[in-house]
Amino acid sequence: MKKITFMEVIKEIKETWEPRNVAFINETALRVAKIEGAYKWHTHLKEDEFFLVLKGNIFIDTEEGSIELNEMDGYLIKKGTRHRSRTEKPAWILLIEPSTTKTKGE
Repeated sequence: MKKITFMEVIKEIKETWEPRNVAFINETALRVAKIEGAYKWHTHLKEDEFFLVLKGNIFIDTEEGSIELNEMDGYLIKKGTRHRSRTEKPAWILLIEPSTTKTKGE
């Protein structure tokens, strides 16, 4: 395993909404994604999902409300929670989730 430099990974990712696997810890995936605008509402029925903002800021919307996350802020979405992420400007996030998670929801 080589060192992961997240700022280098960020520079390489040009496409939005296409998470890139950067490491696996047992059955857990670390995925980096560039996001911009609003993603569709979706739910992960069987898996929790953790968002960590690496660069920029994002909003996580749930049916209970919205939370703003700035750089190095994180937020846990529990399985079964309908949610979406959105941004006003491009942002890069680290997703920590089971490797079996369908990144675009079910």
